[in-house]
Amino acid sequence: MVEKHVPDAAPQDQSEPSDQQKITRRGRMFSARDLRATTIGWEIAIPIVGGPLLGFFLDRRLGTSPRWTLILLGVGVLAAIAAVIRYVKYEIYVIHKEENEKRAAELEKMKELIKEQERRRRQRYGK
Repeated sequence: MVEKHVPDAAPQDQSEPSDQQKITRRGRMFSARDLRATTIGWEIAIPIVGGPLLGFFLDRRLGTSPRWTLILLGVGVLAAIAAVIRYVKYEIYVIHKEENEKRAAELEKMKELIKEQERRRRQRYGK
């Protein structure tokens, strides 16, 4: 029986990605906010199209010309506007939250600097 040498599937010169590459690659992934932003179009389109479509079928079934179509078109537009307002409110909340976290981090950094300056002053002047 003759054994054949099978080369490794992965070449030897390729190594694990460095930490910097991992961070960069991870930074390119979609966040929950990005995925939520992609749904806003559907949250607008479905009520605006679905309402009149349902109203059209109700009008045909009940014999009430354009009444339900127009009513459900208005409901669909209001639902779409409510979805956009809800989305914008959430984004404003997240932006303010991130700003507050940055301010808190800067404040902590300033406190540490003040403590360090106070420590150096005490060392220098002995008080």
